[in-house]
Amino acid sequence: MRTLIFGVMLLAVVAAGSSYTLISSSLAASRDAKAATFAERFAPALWQQ
Repeated sequence: MRTLIFGVMLLAVVAAGSSYTLISSSLAASRDAKAATFAERFAPALWQQ
């Protein structure tokens, strides 16, 4: 029973750590990303003929 409790606690710590890493890396990526200008977004579609 003690092993089961220890395993569940360890699994909870690992899950919390991985979700923290995923959230923090997503926030960092969205903070560092720059918004695309109109020309960058629509130039390929405008120049195709």
